[in-house]
Amino acid sequence: MARAVITLTAFTVAERVLGFLFKIYLSREIGAVGMGVYSVALSFFFVLLTLLTSGVPLVVSKLTAKTSRTDSARLCSAALIFETIVAIVVCAVVLLFNKPIGALFADGFSMTLVLLMLPALLFSGVYSAFRGVLWGEKKFATVSVVELIEQVARIAVCVVLFSLFTDKTKAVATSMTGACLISAIACAIFYFAGGRKLKSPKTQFKPLISSSVPITLSRTTSSVNNYVIAIAVPFLLMSSGLNTDQSMYIYGSCVGMSLPLLYLPITVVGSLAFVMIPTLSQAYAENDKASMQKQIENALTFSLVIAAIVLPVYASLGDDLGTFIYNNTDAGIFLKKSAWLLIPLSFENIASSMLNSLDLEKKSLINYLIGAGVMYVISFAFYSRFTIDVFMIAFGISLIVSSVLDVIDIKRRTGFKLTFVKPAVICLSGFFPAYMLCEYLSSLIPYALLSMFVSAAGGCAFMTLNAVIFGAIKIGNTEAAASEKKSAKRFAFLSRKRARTDKNVKINRAS
Repeated sequence: MARAVITLTAFTVAERVLGFLFKIYLSREIGAVGMGVYSVALSFFFVLLTLLTSGVPLVVSKLTAKTSRTDSARLCSAALIFETIVAIVVCAVVLLFNKPIGALFADGFSMTLVLLMLPALLFSGVYSAFRGVLWGEKKFATVSVVELIEQVARIAVCVVLFSLFTDKTKAVATSMTGACLISAIACAIFYFAGGRKLKSPKTQFKPLISSSVPITLSRTTSSVNNYVIAIAVPFLLMSSGLNTDQSMYIYGSCVGMSLPLLYLPITVVGSLAFVMIPTLSQAYAENDKASMQKQIENALTFSLVIAAIVLPVYASLGDDLGTFIYNNTDAGIFLKKSAWLLIPLSFENIASSMLNSLDLEKKSLINYLIGAGVMYVISFAFYSRFTIDVFMIAFGISLIVSSVLDVIDIKRRTGFKLTFVKPAVICLSGFFPAYMLCEYLSSLIPYALLSMFVSAAGGCAFMTLNAVIFGAIKIGNTEAAASEKKSAKRFAFLSRKRARTDKNVKINRAS
């Protein structure tokens, strides 16, 4: 698991860094208003993409892990046909009702961008079918390489299109279609290069559709919520007296620019969640409660420790980071104020994945909806007085509510102990001195980039040292694990040696 997490994290970090640099480039090219309009269009596009591709690759991966290569080929063919049909239907519906749908956007130009991205749905459907098989065969590195290819392709295509389009926002939307086409081709090449084939899908449609539809509905809800946020936040900002451009500027600079920065440090948590799905599912299927409890306790603790280590850096340097990266002071201010969201974001990420592994998908959906409902109640309670700070608080409370409900359901199912509370308290106790250290180091160095680097390194080092000294991170566990692994190897060697001896004795007796 550790090897898989490290591999996934390495590729994901590379992909996120490229995406992050690309977002900086975009923000400087199309501005905060353009980012706001594009973010709204992208949120709706992701609803369509989730509806099309969220359940199928997961189901294909699970079934592939349990079946022969022949059945896997049939399953892939079924997924390709199913995804293609759904993509065509979705595109037709959007084209037919594009005017009523476009009327829901704060800026009607967002619908134009959605139409430019529609062909990407078809290519993504092809990609998800092949990806599901590779994921089921545990070809994590291959899947990560394809995703990295997609990110590189999108950047390259966008840069080329900037020289062809007078409207750069349209170029950004079109680059999504080009990148999805390239990733679909790359994934198909990797699929067939491994000697895999496509076979008659007749027997695989029913299990594929029956298993994927519930997962798709669950995940689509999350994307729909993001789309509603993209509509509700500008609307509420306008209710406070702002015009369309002002509201889109605030939404683009704060939500479009700052929130992606918050997700960067918890990339490793996402990798752990991805790898945990099959391992925790296996432990649950075997009713191995000890293994389930240990995995859950360690993963929840890990998510909190990672978020806590980065928290003082964002809290201290958030405004400088936003200004340096995006050349946008408002994005930096929002990043600094919203740094505390790292904790609930990281925790909810891993907890919701655990529910899916424990066959509690419905509970995960219900908990998510309850949290989202709380967010909307708080936000609309400030109608005509709404600010982006209100949204930040409402969003954080929704994550906390969902996380608490997730923990309750996980505890009912597995009976794990709340051992993550102590490490969390230990880590958070070091926040204020680490924050002051970052502020002090930042004031010593006049050069902005060097100052941020030294301050960030000092803050993270202090938080890590605090966690190690007071027991939130237990280095001794690694030594114990190594000793246990060494003993297991020796036991296996002696067992093989004894088996060979017994076999020789039997042969001699027979002679």
